[in-house]
Amino acid sequence: MRPDDCALANESPEHHLLKLELATAARAAGFRAELEVGNEARTWRADVLVFDREDRPFMALEAQLSPMTPRDAQMRTDRYAADGVAVCWISMEKRPWERGVPSLRVAPPRNRGDAWTVRHGMARYTWAAPRTVKTKAAWTHISCSLDEAVRWILQGRVHTHTGPDGTVWWTARSYVPLAIARARLEAGAEAVLQAAAAEQRRRAAQEQAAATARARLAAEQRRLAAEDRRLAMLEEAHEEQQAEQERLTDFFEHAGIKAGLWPVFMQLVRSAAGKDVVCGNQSPAHGNGLLRRSGRPVPLSVRRPARAQRPYLVVTERRVVWVARRHPGRVKSSCSWCRPGPAGGTGQR
Repeated sequence: MRPDDCALANESPEHHLLKLELATAARAAGFRAELEVGNEARTWRADVLVFDREDRPFMALEAQLSPMTPRDAQMRTDRYAADGVAVCWISMEKRPWERGVPSLRVAPPRNRGDAWTVRHGMARYTWAAPRTVKTKAAWTHISCSLDEAVRWILQGRVHTHTGPDGTVWWTARSYVPLAIARARLEAGAEAVLQAAAAEQRRRAAQEQAAATARARLAAEQRRLAAEDRRLAMLEEAHEEQQAEQERLTDFFEHAGIKAGLWPVFMQLVRSAAGKDVVCGNQSPAHGNGLLRRSGRPVPLSVRRPARAQRPYLVVTERRVVWVARRHPGRVKSSCSWCRPGPAGGTGQR
């Protein structure tokens, strides 16, 4: 029966048996191994501390069966490293900390006489032939006896390796160059793919820029064409206005109207009539006044009766008057410059 002050008083039988197995494996590999040894500063205490050929502690074998966080595992590993001691954590179940620190996951013997077996933590790198970037390659965990794993670790035949994802495992040194060669090959292939993708994006950007430039050029051409049409219409309208004023020169002299005011006057007439008003020639029968014609049809609902008369626009003695067709001498209405006729009606006025 253990005394109360025994260092092993609070450990489980499984933990104690695993420590004994680790110490036995280390001694079988030719190394001195002691149980429950700590440093002088008491910052760590190893379950099994292994000494090298010069009797210096260099490896701690920790049987970790109780729960531990990944942070605690890393902190305790760093404490060992501060004293120049490596550590290997051994568990019997999958633990969250086993990916970040050197560790082994073991299984106890099923039958009497069987050995402890390593299930996880010892790996090899396999790369199928021919060794190209297209052939399968991966790190695979191997099973071995705990005695073999401890001997390989202590003799330096395997060492810790950290994968790209941060996972730490034990492996032979010969596998690492193979994994590096594969990684370089994959990096080269990835660089080629990225360069091709970048070239494709560059060409797409150039095509997009060219398409944008073509669209802008087409838009500018449409704008210039529209501007040309607008200027042509303005020029045509100006020419028509000039021609109209030349045609009405005699009328302007007769009525005493300035030619420059005629466009404003006609705009007022069109605005009041709500029609595209066109002036005909002078009518001697109406005091040399101008006949007015409307260019837009009027709905039947607003047309005058058939007997209604359409007035003429007559300009005489500096006054614009409306007279009926049947009674040319009768003035309907007048104003100082213009008086628009009725809103309805079509045809000659």
